[in-house]
Amino acid sequence: MSASKEAADLAPQRPRYKRELSEPEGHLLEPEWEGVRALVRVGHPEPHFVGYAGRIEGPRELYDAVSVEARCETAVLDGVLVEDLNEERDLELDAEGNAFVRKAMPRTIFVAFDLLEVDGQSLLGVPLLERKRHLEGVLVPSPNVRLTAYRSRDLRSWRETLGEQGFRRAVLKDWNSTYEPGRTADSWTVIEKIRDLGRR
Repeated sequence: MSASKEAADLAPQRPRYKRELSEPEGHLLEPEWEGVRALVRVGHPEPHFVGYAGRIEGPRELYDAVSVEARCETAVLDGVLVEDLNEERDLELDAEGNAFVRKAMPRTIFVAFDLLEVDGQSLLGVPLLERKRHLEGVLVPSPNVRLTAYRSRDLRSWRETLGEQGFRRAVLKDWNSTYEPGRTADSWTVIEKIRDLGRR
């Protein structure tokens, strides 16, 4: 199967869900963003956004923003469409020198966490950590396009930090795992709490 044909047939890989899990070796941790899970197909014909059940509608201007920030001709990015994001901006000064916070309009952004294809080359069989390194070289972050943060050490303490930032759940991912389109993978687990190592 050619990479372009393969890209047309991709659907997002599904994670497992657990309320609590001991911190495992060989895994990294990401925040779980609340939104619509989507593959974004840069440089490919329609559909530009694909979810678990196939084509989904996404803002054309957001697709254009992702395309502008991608350093490649084609790519298939996995991530989340986060709707109605409302972030406070830094203090600004008006004409009289008074400080104020400009009210930001809610907007939809795309938060990328995986790269499945770039310039016709499939990365499905490449280990996750290497795919993430490719992603960092392909996609330039901007106000509307983000790269999700991840950590490979001190997962339990960082999970607590994510909770303080408003994330309700996190995702544990085996950093050597390959990508299984459309399937529920044991290598990705959405969790609410990480127990101390050694506890059951």
